[in-house]
Amino acid sequence: MSNTVKAVDLEKIYETIADRIPENNPGNLSVSPAVTGAATNPQLTIIADAIKRAEKLFTTKNAEYGDKGDILSNFRRLAEAQGVPLSTAWFFLAGKHMDSITQYVKDARENKMRKRSEPIRDRIDDMVVYSLLLLAIVAEENR
Repeated sequence: MSNTVKAVDLEKIYETIADRIPENNPGNLSVSPAVTGAATNPQLTIIADAIKRAEKLFTTKNAEYGDKGDILSNFRRLAEAQGVPLSTAWFFLAGKHMDSITQYVKDARENKMRKRSEPIRDRIDDMVVYSLLLLAIVAEENR
């Protein structure tokens, strides 16, 4: 048996709810309740699209910051340089995105508008990815 890992085409195996909403469902197609709900519930579409964006963002950023053998390599380098656990390194790196989101929430509460270096959606997408990476870090720290 070979230990070779096959390349996976994520686009072929990954569909979001938004991808699966039929343009015109004649009523005879079998569609899951989640997919049917997305056709009438825009919040489900927003979440499905965010998950897809997060997957693409992770793939792009991991190529830049991580490595194929260790998706936590950038956290590991920072943790080692600072003498802290991986979760603390995560907290440092995720903090800039959380700070931006916090400022957005404060501004919305106070009806303030400000020019932002990137859309709030991008910061939220970053936090989705960081949250998933934290799952991997927590699993590693609790082994």
